[in-house]
Amino acid sequence: MAAPTDVRTPGFSHMIYPYAGSQQYLSGALAYIERARDDGAAVIIAAPTQQRAVLEAHLPGDDGRVSFMDTTALGRNPGRLIPAWQEWIGRQAQVGAVHGINEPAWSSSDATRQGEARYEEWLLNLAFAHAPAWSLLCPVDTTAYLPQAVEALTRCHPLVWNGTNHVSSSDYLADAYEFDELPDPPTTADRVDYRLQDLQAVRDKVNRWALQTLPARRARELTLAVSELATNSIRHGGGSGSLHYWRQNDSFVCETRDAGVITDPLAGRVRPPATQLGGRGLWFVHRLCDLVQIRSAAGRGTRIRLWMDEPAADGPDTPDTSQR
Repeated sequence: MAAPTDVRTPGFSHMIYPYAGSQQYLSGALAYIERARDDGAAVIIAAPTQQRAVLEAHLPGDDGRVSFMDTTALGRNPGRLIPAWQEWIGRQAQVGAVHGINEPAWSSSDATRQGEARYEEWLLNLAFAHAPAWSLLCPVDTTAYLPQAVEALTRCHPLVWNGTNHVSSSDYLADAYEFDELPDPPTTADRVDYRLQDLQAVRDKVNRWALQTLPARRARELTLAVSELATNSIRHGGGSGSLHYWRQNDSFVCETRDAGVITDPLAGRVRPPATQLGGRGLWFVHRLCDLVQIRSAAGRGTRIRLWMDEPAADGPDTPDTSQR
């Protein structure tokens, strides 16, 4: 799924801010907010609870120009980030320019999510290439990431914030995005091959398997997500496909494969218009699952891997639905 070779745009200033420690985070973020206020822009801060508390304690009195969005409400799927920002800036764009701070709450120790979150940062350049002018600062704590992970994130941002100003990034990735390869399913994974007449059997197998541990609602949602993908395989992937499913740590994992190719990198990541008929399968899959990994290329077909996490003992048993 190659993005355009150059997604730089003067309308969208997308910058990374590598910082080390809370003091450097605070000084750089406050300098960015101060510049936004000088420009008369509204400021939207999407940050975990700890960073929000740090900023709120040092911001001057509320003038109605700064608003906070809690990214923990998005769940654990980075694929929900782009529509969230489309909604957030849509609320403010009518009153002028928007400057955002984007620090999602994805776990920095989760290598699987790191790769997908990095791709989401790259896709922001594409999703907002033709949007009205706005600015987005993406702080990255260099003490929580390996150096190569910070370097990889830097390649997804055309600009770098140095604490007081932004400069062009010489490391920005102007070529097609390079995905992390998905490892093969474990040899213990179950496999089902399917065609149209097998869809109900696939649904039943997944639902019975998921109900072993997942709450009934989560099992139904995983079953619905797999059903959407299997149906897409039949409609757009040559009329057939295969499903692998297995347990990995505290997650239920399902992967569909077919011969089709997804040509739109933003498929499933942008809210479909209310008037659109069909074409909503990947959108619903992102709303239902805790992680969605898509790999699609001509000559190789499409692999889509879904993750549904077991709920924490003291946590909710349903995913966030605010972006559905």
